[in-house]
Amino acid sequence: MLPPIVDEHSGAPEGFTPRVLRGPFFGGRTVFTGGALTDLFAARITVDDCNGLGITHGGVIATLADIFLVGFIAAQLPTQARLVTASLMVDYLGPSRADDWLLGRIHAHRIGRRQCVAAGEFRVRERTVALIRASCALLADTGTQQ
Repeated sequence: MLPPIVDEHSGAPEGFTPRVLRGPFFGGRTVFTGGALTDLFAARITVDDCNGLGITHGGVIATLADIFLVGFIAAQLPTQARLVTASLMVDYLGPSRADDWLLGRIHAHRIGRRQCVAAGEFRVRERTVALIRASCALLADTGTQQ
């Protein structure tokens, strides 16, 4: 099943919940999650996300993929679990631009005792713009620095 199609001039997709991001990269930015397991993701691309060619910078796509995939995995784990991204892969298949809604969906995942994996895609309307995959390691001792 594909993520919903959203008109670039509309508000957030129906049925999605706003989430304000924390951290140094997108702190304060609002994205949206949906689905029973937060397996749906939406973010509106801004002018600041685009490079000199007017298309979304690959680093923005990769960062959103990391946030989305790790957030999906974290939602499947107990709240005290701590995980770090061990691997992130992005296959860029097409461009997105300012005012586009970047919509994601998780297609596959594995939640293990030490390693977790999630994979999916980002789309703009009916076009796939990126295939995404992340592996995360669960930290055994959450009380010490690694």
